[in-house]
Amino acid sequence: MCMVQAATAPETEPAVQLVARVTPQYAQRIKFAIVPQQSSPTIEGRGKFVHIKAANVRECIRAYGYYLRHIAKVHFSWNGDCKAGASYVIPSRKITVPQSLPFNYAYNYCTLSYTTAAWDKARWERELDLLALNGIQYVLVTSGLEKVWQNFLTELDYPAEKIRKFIPSPFYAAWWNMGNLEGEGGPVSQTLIDSEAELGRFLVTRLRELGMEPVLQGYVGFLPHDYPQAGIDGTLLPQGKWCGYPRPAVLQPTAPAFESIAKLWYKHLHAVYGVKAKAYGGDLFHEGGRKGNTQLDAAARAVQTAMQQASPGSTWLLQAWGRNPDRKLLEGTDPEHTVILALQKDLTPKAQVNFNYAARPFVWCELSNFGGKHGMFGGMDVIENMTRDKSKAIGIGMISEGLETSPFFYELLWTRLSTPGKINREDYIKRYVTSRYGSNDSRLQLALNLLAGSIYTPDKRREGSLENIVCARPNLSANKASTWADPTMYYKPESIEKAAQLYLQAGRAAGSKLTSQPTFRYDLADLCRQVLADRARTTLARCKEAFESKDRETFRRESEAFLNIIRTTAAVLATSEYYLLGRFIDGARGRGTTEQDKATLERSLRRLITTWRPDIGVLNDYSHRQFAEMMSHYYLPRWEMYFHDRRAELEGANINSEEVVREVNTNNGEAVEHVTTRNKAMETFELKFATSTDTPLLHKPEGDIMTLATKILATDNKFQSESKRSAEHRTNS
Repeated sequence: MCMVQAATAPETEPAVQLVARVTPQYAQRIKFAIVPQQSSPTIEGRGKFVHIKAANVRECIRAYGYYLRHIAKVHFSWNGDCKAGASYVIPSRKITVPQSLPFNYAYNYCTLSYTTAAWDKARWERELDLLALNGIQYVLVTSGLEKVWQNFLTELDYPAEKIRKFIPSPFYAAWWNMGNLEGEGGPVSQTLIDSEAELGRFLVTRLRELGMEPVLQGYVGFLPHDYPQAGIDGTLLPQGKWCGYPRPAVLQPTAPAFESIAKLWYKHLHAVYGVKAKAYGGDLFHEGGRKGNTQLDAAARAVQTAMQQASPGSTWLLQAWGRNPDRKLLEGTDPEHTVILALQKDLTPKAQVNFNYAARPFVWCELSNFGGKHGMFGGMDVIENMTRDKSKAIGIGMISEGLETSPFFYELLWTRLSTPGKINREDYIKRYVTSRYGSNDSRLQLALNLLAGSIYTPDKRREGSLENIVCARPNLSANKASTWADPTMYYKPESIEKAAQLYLQAGRAAGSKLTSQPTFRYDLADLCRQVLADRARTTLARCKEAFESKDRETFRRESEAFLNIIRTTAAVLATSEYYLLGRFIDGARGRGTTEQDKATLERSLRRLITTWRPDIGVLNDYSHRQFAEMMSHYYLPRWEMYFHDRRAELEGANINSEEVVREVNTNNGEAVEHVTTRNKAMETFELKFATSTDTPLLHKPEGDIMTLATKILATDNKFQSESKRSAEHRTNS
């Protein structure tokens, strides 16, 4: 018989405090007990209380998350919470929570710049609570590395002024930590370096309290690109450039100096965070890094030996992306202390979920979002069918570059973490509608079935959602906004229109009971945004046809219709707090304690989501966002400038405002040619927006989404009548 260990207050107190934070209405009504030998958590009712038993505090919290999702019907998401359909339920029988996979993981390096760089301590506290409730065990932490690098390089006698230039803004730290660039968005102040270290210590402390493990940055040889070779015993490998940026050098791990320098790194790493980690990240030669004559297996052994010396028994996490990790490198790792993060952008029904990384264990990681851009996307079918008997993964990872989008898909991902077998779509959707909206309206269920079978089920591997062309650099042939995106229309836009109509009908029928829910308002706005994005494609095709046939009146009418789509989209987005640039900038500025820091962070954010680099190049619009103010004050003016010139051309003016430029960049070891149309006036506008602070911002929602949806969906915008014709104009290149 299992005996319940006498759980002292410190053991279960983090779970009790979490209940009070996320569901204060249930505080004092949930009882936890630690049973070390218990393989699966249990939930049962005793009188007026719900009792949860589990092997440790992390499993207690995961079991409470299961209770909230499957029994109490409480819904949490990045895009609104709902408790309208929730109820405190005392189970009539003991419920056994399915066992979790042992290595569920959160975050890509890019996530921590594209998504979380604007998060304060309170926002992070909520995030960690939700990760714990959903069964995540390992979480990447990079806030604080600024202080680590400062102390590390200071002890290596690297000049203080150069250290400041080497450290980037938090909005660019992801690519610094992956060895892709240095210093972008900087120099950062000492106050910002110190505040990042304080945040990092909070994160690792809270993770440990909740029973989770922080993944810290291991040492793989990075040093500033201008670090003096003469001052080091070993070969410094220049890494060339990444998308135009000089990369940090790599000290060859087989160098005599590597062991002592790695030891110095871990000394400062552990001092800043106050803990030794059980898992470390860090990738050698990421995205086209130069290996030189490095013996990769020996290099891997050197990296892992230093890691084990610093933290015995720890695990090295390697990202499988592009051509990395090289099989020869993997052969040099210790299988007992290595885990591969298998980044998967293939979310088709036939996506592979079983891999062989030289017999090293791996975590299957969804990669459904690139750059943090908005758009409906995900792989419903692959997640529904990812049973544990089909996959040899030791865990599942949430590793998209951008979060806070696609709640329908991510709720399915969270459900997968606590479901060993196949997920029935009909059952999932019924539960989702009940918990997310507090409703059982069949129209909402039908709408989500339409979306699940279309926009949420891509037919081939692609880099995230179909991009909204109003965010593209203006061109009559525009079919995507960023360089590496796939412009292929893979779903029927009619299904999105039908789903939006069903949501509108459900909202009318239920009235304020439904429309007062922030979850419903966000989802209806998201649907209307997608409807307008799809209509923009057919409208631009008509603009191009009119221009090429020199039909001035039709071009004037259709180009104005296109501009009106952007204006209407801005109004739709303004109805939801989650689509406000002002909210994002408020978060970024709030991270700073001085006006200098606030301005530095705002400029970094603005540049990241517009030009990315200080100039216009291959990364332009890579991280474009469909915020209300971006529509009104960035994308709309760009298209107005463009259409003004095209109208002038049709009137006979000689417009020589554009030139075609080809830029070649290396990505994942391959040369990629990027062709762009350069327009000096437009570039001046873009660069000014990216560095200014005078854009009118919204800090709270305005307008009514039901009113806007009624107008949008009552107007077919020639959509139905032009469906056959528009198909001919869809670009698939």
